[in-house]
Amino acid sequence: MPESKIRKILIIDPIWSAYALADLSPQHAIFCRWHHSAEGIVLTYSGLTPPVLFACGPKEDVIALITQVPPGKYQYTLLPEHRFSLEPLLSAQSELQMWRMSYQGVSPEIDPDPDVYRLLGEDLDSLNSLFANHADRPDSFHPRQLEEGPFFGAYHNGELVAVSGIHVLSESAGMAAIGNVFTHPAHRGQGFGRKVSARVISELRRMGIQTIVLNVAKDNYAAVHLYQDLGFQIHCGYYEGLGELREKP
Repeated sequence: MPESKIRKILIIDPIWSAYALADLSPQHAIFCRWHHSAEGIVLTYSGLTPPVLFACGPKEDVIALITQVPPGKYQYTLLPEHRFSLEPLLSAQSELQMWRMSYQGVSPEIDPDPDVYRLLGEDLDSLNSLFANHADRPDSFHPRQLEEGPFFGAYHNGELVAVSGIHVLSESAGMAAIGNVFTHPAHRGQGFGRKVSARVISELRRMGIQTIVLNVAKDNYAAVHLYQDLGFQIHCGYYEGLGELREKP
């Protein structure tokens, strides 16, 4: 299917399909395998390990298309109607109920803060030290994301204590997904997460990005409230998990 037809299906719900729309960009397209019908799409993205599984469209189409996907372990992001329909084929090892949120605010006013910096590739070691082995560390971070889009970090006493960045960014599509948001447990509740996330939003708007989305666990009430306060609204609920896709019997 030509890219234009894939885009036509994805754009029906650009907030839910924001990652897939960004994946049409050349730097991501090399990792993509598209399975499609006239109205449905199943995408596998091999740029992360394990690969990501995404679906959109009528559930009957998704059920048929999933049989074209090689069996194995996947990170999946699925709407409820797709997740439940694939129950016989997709065995979850871990799973969260999530919100997809979209930015509906105006670019925040940013006061100069000497402790908030733009992070680059040279800051990778500091970032890995921040994430360490915390149970809630970002699970979809890849070093190339530091080069692809804005990351901002907050420092306290010379130590990196909070970060916010992106998962994907496509300037041509005007799409970005904020991700890899993390504050060290000892420094939570002190406003660091707000500062770095506001800087990412401001930078994305400066770059002309109109569609900004993010994902947050439904039961992470503090984070949901923070994002709503920054100008995000809930778009839909979905399931995010790690599971094994089996062959159809």
